[in-house]
Amino acid sequence: MAQRVCIGVFDSGAGGLGILFECLRLSHGVRYFYLSDEAHAPYGSRTEQEIAAYVREGLQIFEALGVDAAVLACNTATAACVEEMRRAFPFPVVGTEPAVRLAERAGCKHALVLVTPRTAQCARFHALLARERDRFTVFSPPRLASAVERFVTEGERFPLSDHLPRGTFDGVVLGCTHYTLVKDEIAAFYASPVFDGNPGTARRVLSLAGRDGQPPAGIFDHRKGGLTTNKRSAQECEPTTKNEVFFLNSPKIYIKLHDEHMFSTRFPSKTVIFSQMSENFFDFSQKKWS
Repeated sequence: MAQRVCIGVFDSGAGGLGILFECLRLSHGVRYFYLSDEAHAPYGSRTEQEIAAYVREGLQIFEALGVDAAVLACNTATAACVEEMRRAFPFPVVGTEPAVRLAERAGCKHALVLVTPRTAQCARFHALLARERDRFTVFSPPRLASAVERFVTEGERFPLSDHLPRGTFDGVVLGCTHYTLVKDEIAAFYASPVFDGNPGTARRVLSLAGRDGQPPAGIFDHRKGGLTTNKRSAQECEPTTKNEVFFLNSPKIYIKLHDEHMFSTRFPSKTVIFSQMSENFFDFSQKKWS
């Protein structure tokens, strides 16, 4: 049996769950490691040098785990250091950027772009907007990412209107993965389409990791078209078709997901196995995963 494809998902907190959910929706039989840097969150108020140091530490953990690819599921981290990380590690590192191109293709003439304060200051973000700057109004809510983090992990409610600017826009671009977790509420607030890069990011990292979203050959195909298979064969194949998610050092996120069954509401339970790991990840360099 071929070795599982392994993908690392790194974020400062719960924001990367949106990308993880998209990956799970598109894949079969992939092992995911989700690592959130809760100790240093939020990244939106950190310097670029601090962010790069934290991201490097996280990707070193993924390297020890032997991932085939990793995604910086954080717009701020992408803007601050994605090119540096691509040069530093042997596996593909996929970034997450505000989906301004989607808004352009949708014909938006006056769109709002919501980003963190640090992303708004990064040269990479300014280059992204350079061609069509007149179409976009940029706003950086200083505390929205933290409010969403507390909402997701602790259930703390917050008035969304306190964090968003007033105005009429024909589209809203979400430039922070935390914001995508309240995407429907933001769309309702502005009564306009909302654009995020999560689906595209998921497709990209799966492609670079060697998994284009199709199930492993010889695993699902024998169940289609009314073909019969004995029970033993089915039992052997089932674990291979399931995605696995290991939450590394993310107890609050794992407990929240487990208690509220967030996975079961988005995916049939038979398609995802998820668990928590709380070991010293820097001791994993000699560990072998099958």
